[in-house]
Amino acid sequence: MKKKSCLFLVLFSLFLVGCNETVTESKKPDAAEVLRLDNHADIYQWEGNILQTNIEWIDKLELNENKNIGEIEFNATKAEDFKNGTANLLPIGAKIYSVKERDDIFIVKFDNVVKRYLILSEG
Repeated sequence: MKKKSCLFLVLFSLFLVGCNETVTESKKPDAAEVLRLDNHADIYQWEGNILQTNIEWIDKLELNENKNIGEIEFNATKAEDFKNGTANLLPIGAKIYSVKERDDIFIVKFDNVVKRYLILSEG
């Protein structure tokens, strides 16, 4: 009888632990999340992705500019105002270029300044 009670208690405990399992879903960060973590982050939004610059390992890569894919169209200081083509620090008209070596890095040029931006991935 004691063995059955212990077995029941162990199985019941496992059942309860299984019921408390939480499922987390990862998603791409939005402007609000990035700016909450670093309110000085230099970001822009393109094709539903947030891209950020000043990432040390990106600046060390040998990258070749491919083709012009667009330009910054809007500026925003509030995360809720971000949409595709919006940047917080880049000027309107800054040109965005793809690179030949990777599809998650872009080059942005304006006023003789060249910056590299990485698409921020799911967190």
